[in-house]
Order: sequence, then C-alpha cells, then structure tokens
Amino acid sequence: MRKLISLLLILTAVSLMIGCTGSKTIEASLNKQFELAIGQTASIASEDLEIKFLDVTADSRCPKDVQCPWAGEVKCLLKITANGSTQEVELTQPGSSDTGETVGNYTYRFNVEPYPESTKEIKKDDYRLVMTVSKP
Repeated sequence: MRKLISLLLILTAVSLMIGCTGSKTIEASLNKQFELAIGQTASIASEDLEIKFLDVTADSRCPKDVQCPWAGEVKCLLKITANGSTQEVELTQPGSSDTGETVGNYTYRFNVEPYPESTKEIKKDDYRLVMTVSKP
C-alpha cells in the first residue's frame, strides 16, 4: 500500500510539473519580439489575439556542421485565436533564415530555435518559436 501511495504521489508531482511548463500565457505586444515553448500561449490583448505554439511537425533543416544539397525546413503548428475565431496554422521556415507569413490581418515573422547540429538531438521541450507579430 505504501508503494502505491508513493507511486501516486510521484506521478502527481510529475504531472503537475509537466502541466506547469509550457502552459503559461505570456503577455506580448505588436512589433515586439517574444518567445514561446511548445504548449505556451502569447496574448496580445490590444488586438484580442492569442497565439499558441502547438508543435513542431517536421524539422528537416540541414545541421549547421554538415553540408547538404538542400537547406531543409522546419514546420510549426500554431493555434491562432483572433477576435473570437480560432484556426490552426502551419508556418514553414526554410533553412536557417527567419521568415514571415501573413495570416488574416497579421504578419508573423518567426525563427525556430535551436538550429540542428549533427551531434545533438533536439527534444520537443528544447524548441522555441521566436516571433514578432505586426499588421501588414
């Protein structure tokens, strides 16, 4: 019985820690850079806009210490809620350059970090979406 209670306490603590990381909403502003971890949301209150970084769906970028015939790309899945309307959007960053995409009334300039290295594995928790939102 003690082992079961101990196991339940450990599982509860781990689930609370997982629930706390990445779930925090940050306050952001138009034209100001911010950073999101997977599962984290940015709120731009002045625009009634929320951006949640859901996942990195693909990362084929050529590692910086390797020569490749193609630079590759990384794809990020976002949930964007603007004025009460929600949509899922996949943004694509080619190679190592930051890029921008216009969705609705906003332009999203973004960069996905870290950049791959051949000797290091990128775990989902390591990804960060560095973004600036502006109006075109």
